[in-house]
Amino acid sequence: MPSRSTPRAATAILFSNGQFDAAEAVLRAGLRRDDLGSATRNAWLMLFELVNQRGDRSAFEQLTMDYALRFENSPPAWMDYVEVAPGRPAAGAAAPPAPQSGAPSIRLPPQIDAGIVAQLEQLRGLTAAHAAVQLDLSDARSVDFAGASLLLRVLGAFRRSQRELTLVGAAGFADVLSRSVVSGRRDPSDALWMLLLEVLRTLNRHEEFEEAAIQYCITFEVSPPSWEPPAANLKVAAAANAPAAAADSAAAAPLELRGVVEGDGEPHFGRLLAAARNQQQVVIDCLHLRRLAFSAGSALLGTLQRIRKAGATVELRNANPLVAALLHLLGITAIAPVQQRHT
Repeated sequence: MPSRSTPRAATAILFSNGQFDAAEAVLRAGLRRDDLGSATRNAWLMLFELVNQRGDRSAFEQLTMDYALRFENSPPAWMDYVEVAPGRPAAGAAAPPAPQSGAPSIRLPPQIDAGIVAQLEQLRGLTAAHAAVQLDLSDARSVDFAGASLLLRVLGAFRRSQRELTLVGAAGFADVLSRSVVSGRRDPSDALWMLLLEVLRTLNRHEEFEEAAIQYCITFEVSPPSWEPPAANLKVAAAANAPAAAADSAAAAPLELRGVVEGDGEPHFGRLLAAARNQQQVVIDCLHLRRLAFSAGSALLGTLQRIRKAGATVELRNANPLVAALLHLLGITAIAPVQQRHT
């Protein structure tokens, strides 16, 4: 892993954090000193990318002449990025789930917190008139202690009742919960851990349940819940009921990242985890990925480590020089091949 004090590393970090002017200033200073050795050419490519992304074609053309004189080979071409249209998923992303037929459904928002009380009250109202209902978790992106506690009460109430509850998007929700807990970090409440164990049990994932139970025991120094088969009246359903042929096609196609990926990288990394459960080798096309925030890069590292532990592999292709430098800095290139975009 390169030192963070090098111009290339500092540039990658500054750019990933949105400090574009500072990133370019650091890189140009390093190039002026002309002491980058074998990293010089790649530093030039990073500079081309910075100028490209700020849309300065005249500066880009000047760079091409300077580059050609110095390296005596073809400079990189101008890159026109395809942006993600507002309200539309990036190419390669899963389509929004189709409405589930049959039992009435309540859909929860992306943030699972105390605000879901209203939806859970609606769910309770539905159970008075229907023997089977659905709780759609497909949109969930984060869970706090209050939201986890509320859902635990709901699942406990259904387990004790004769009503049937189907958790739509339970697999993706388990991934969200897994990212919300940290082994050894004793939070004020164990609700997130308990909900994770409950969802894994409902999914009938015995091995993952046992692993999470061990980590729970280590964290809270108490005996974890023991494994029990899923309750007969608690069921799960996929987040999207696409036809099998369409699902097969989506599984074979590479995932694609576009624009800027920030925060915890969702929903992109959740889709990556889902793809890795169905494929031994997953390809991510980064051709139109402008920037990967440092926080998202760290989240990607954790996601790739989980995927590797499960026995699958991931390859990232067509990363621009700035993204590629960050991936190398974070150590991602040690566990997943990264192909830089051809110039």
